[in-house]
Amino acid sequence: MTAHMPEPDPISVRPSSFSHLVIQTPQFKDMVAWYKTVLGAKAMFENPVVCFMTYDEEHHRVMIGSNPNAKPRDKNAAGVVHFAYSFANLGYLVDAYERLRDQAITPHNCIDHGFTTSFYYLDPDENEVELAVDNFPTREEMNTWFATGAFDRNFVGVPVDPEFVAKRHREGVPAAQIHRETYAK
Repeated sequence: MTAHMPEPDPISVRPSSFSHLVIQTPQFKDMVAWYKTVLGAKAMFENPVVCFMTYDEEHHRVMIGSNPNAKPRDKNAAGVVHFAYSFANLGYLVDAYERLRDQAITPHNCIDHGFTTSFYYLDPDENEVELAVDNFPTREEMNTWFATGAFDRNFVGVPVDPEFVAKRHREGVPAAQIHRETYAK
């Protein structure tokens, strides 16, 4: 069965956007610092037990609350697997990767899923955070790719080397060419 990007429901029956994420943690200071760094976020309100932060026009995108009694999640428990944040273009993803790498924050996994290129990080509580970019500039181009059956054959994607992606981008190679190179490996 070939996947494709469905047309969204009418505006009247769907939310206008995803608003925010709330995380409780026993590592409040480390988590706040990590999310501020990774997302380039600023605190809208912060005290010793709660931090509301944003990286755009929304009043808060992430709220972190201190809970000294919070226990690590069982890796096999049902629930959220990761949180994903998208970048407008590959250059911005590469900029984020290099900025974070230079601060000793490195992805634990990087995958070209075909329709996106994704770098996966672990926060101090080991929640997985995906930083990604769409590999196709339009829905039509993405649907054309899905129609090839490539996603049917490999819905996970292929591992990518973020240093290779960054190097090729810095050499001026177009994002579409970098995607073709990484996905073909």
